[in-house]
Amino acid sequence: MTTPHADANPVLTVDLFAFARKEGAQLLGVADADNFDETEPAKRPKAHMKNARAVFVFTCRIPFAAATPHASPAYLQSGYYGLEAYINKISHRCSIWLEDRGYMAAGSPAGRDITGLRVIERGPSPKIELLSSFDLRLAAVKAGIGQIGVNNNLITATHGSRLRLGAVITNAPLVLNEPLEYGVVPDFCKQCGFRCVKSCPAKALSGTGAVDHYRCMVIHPEKVNVDHALVAFEKRYSGSPNQLASKMMGFTQNAPHTCARCITLCPMDISREDRKNLLQATAEAAA
Repeated sequence: MTTPHADANPVLTVDLFAFARKEGAQLLGVADADNFDETEPAKRPKAHMKNARAVFVFTCRIPFAAATPHASPAYLQSGYYGLEAYINKISHRCSIWLEDRGYMAAGSPAGRDITGLRVIERGPSPKIELLSSFDLRLAAVKAGIGQIGVNNNLITATHGSRLRLGAVITNAPLVLNEPLEYGVVPDFCKQCGFRCVKSCPAKALSGTGAVDHYRCMVIHPEKVNVDHALVAFEKRYSGSPNQLASKMMGFTQNAPHTCARCITLCPMDISREDRKNLLQATAEAAA
């Protein structure tokens, strides 16, 4: 349960939501900056703003036509690079909006937030972890927007995993949303039958919500020399956290991931009915 702040400002919160929606945000929520115990201290809101009180979280969905299971120009623009840049703009605009009303606010990167590589285990089946500055998915769960599915992505009832996330850390007295359950396999994944796990070409999903980062990154581990891959990864993700973050955000060091099945194939998306109606209407118009 989240304990509401005694001085929470409903009017400020409603106005911020309205402004964000006008800028293009869709699903919205507010997380308590003190309720991030599940992640390491360096990735909590107060590691970035000591007097942080809230994290404003929002989503932007990926259009159906751009939600391709493999990288495509449409996906790169409307589901990946272009969409992340758009979300970063919304975060910036919302930060300025809050600042103009007397509060501190700063956006978290919408993607490519990679600050390091941790090699946990070497050998024929290595274990690695990509490090980041902030846990956006945890923030979205704490803001009541969705839950982490077995695909290790945020899943919402409205858009499934067909979305990207943005967040603004602030000391503004926003009204908090009730957080959802974190660290468990959601019922909707059980109902789905783990379609993402079965379709993952890398066999990187265990069905528990965890992801094998090494297998996910190489996609076809049986075709890759493990030692060569680790050397390449350690070289690519070397440098100080700020140096690496700047390279990743500048899209200069890392090619796009060529697989998006776990995002685009998630069936937990009630708007798929809208897609059926859209396709039917398009077909009828063309007849």
